[in-house]
Amino acid sequence: MTRLFKGLTGLKDLFIKLGIKITILCLASEILFLLSVSQAKAEGFSVYDYGARGSSLGGAMLARKPDPSAIAHNPALLTKLPGTWVMAGATAIGTAGKIDHPAGRTAISGSIYTLPHAYFTHQLSDRLFLGVGEFSRFGLGNEYPADWPGRFNIYEVYLMSASLNPVLAFKATKKLSLAVGVELLYAALSMKSKVNFLPMAEIDSRIEEAKDLAVGFNLAGHYQFNPQWAVGIQYRSPIRLKAKGQVDFTYLGPNLPSLIDYFNSNFVDGTVKGVVTLPESIAAGVSYSPTEKISLEIGAVWTRWSRFKELALDFPGSLQLVSPKKWKDTWRVTTGLEWAALDWLDVRVGYNWTESPMTTPNADYTVPTRNRHTYTIGLGFHNERFSLDLAYIYVYCRSRGFNDSPVGAGGNGTLASKSQKFLAHEGAISLTYHF
Repeated sequence: MTRLFKGLTGLKDLFIKLGIKITILCLASEILFLLSVSQAKAEGFSVYDYGARGSSLGGAMLARKPDPSAIAHNPALLTKLPGTWVMAGATAIGTAGKIDHPAGRTAISGSIYTLPHAYFTHQLSDRLFLGVGEFSRFGLGNEYPADWPGRFNIYEVYLMSASLNPVLAFKATKKLSLAVGVELLYAALSMKSKVNFLPMAEIDSRIEEAKDLAVGFNLAGHYQFNPQWAVGIQYRSPIRLKAKGQVDFTYLGPNLPSLIDYFNSNFVDGTVKGVVTLPESIAAGVSYSPTEKISLEIGAVWTRWSRFKELALDFPGSLQLVSPKKWKDTWRVTTGLEWAALDWLDVRVGYNWTESPMTTPNADYTVPTRNRHTYTIGLGFHNERFSLDLAYIYVYCRSRGFNDSPVGAGGNGTLASKSQKFLAHEGAISLTYHF
């Protein structure tokens, strides 16, 4: 046993040294991300990968002992971070899935996406704390073959977002902390589909980076009943985006002058506009620490997806696309267990269940899954100043059925089909330094 602990100590030193060497690279990646944010993409609509520790705990980070990612999870917890802290890292996401349809089976194109995060916190006084964070709250990335049978609904879609969230936390009493923040959210949507404007004619439609920068706010609170029990809550406001981008149409045939003339008169390249309201959410969690080395938290997030009633896009001329969504409000349930196995090593496990907002009558291939089950594990290596957190996340999505909804009959272009084996493997790393 003594040899085992000596070996683990050597492993700790190796991880700490490695982490120090790559911290600068990780911080540099954050700067590059903010300079070229439109290149980042993620799978899923709501994103909760705010840091490796939080991801390994299933997102259950609203009430327990915090790290700087509390800016995203619950900024009221910043009052428990004395001094100055810096944190940076990223999550890599690999996805897979298939759609079974009358013509056979189509797989999405496998890709690996990255989601960086960065946080800075500083204690201004005994009771006032400042934090600034960069992270993603919304993202979507699915790509099908351009000629697949569901191409009239979608064959490629990417939604990227990045939030810059400055916050102030205030220690109201010894037990109660409050926080308020302003969220600057940048979002960009790229979407490709085919248009079957006549039974024998087909057009390629490409919307590139319909984007906008909008403002929201967040409020948070934390109450520490005693050393064992605590509760946390956060509200994030809705954010209204007025996106503007470029649309390009390409005529794919057949080569008939009358059809080409019709295409040239009605499908004009130019500016596309649309308004979308990203929903508000309320998150709450309760933590319990039976000993100094063990903490358990359970929580829930309610998101008002019913705001997303339709996707309406205005194209050049009189052309307009109105795609009904009629999504429903959803719940996400989280739980996470953390064990301080050694004075320098933490072991973590977590689970969360995320409800899909789509209803079957209006389901489409942009988010081709039902509810998600997420299983997480992670390790934390740390000393008095530095910590390295690692996480692995496995996401399993339940299958979803789709209606036969032909475009010519006023439908959205889906087939009588079913999604199969949609899943994601994720790896996360976060590096934290306490000045």
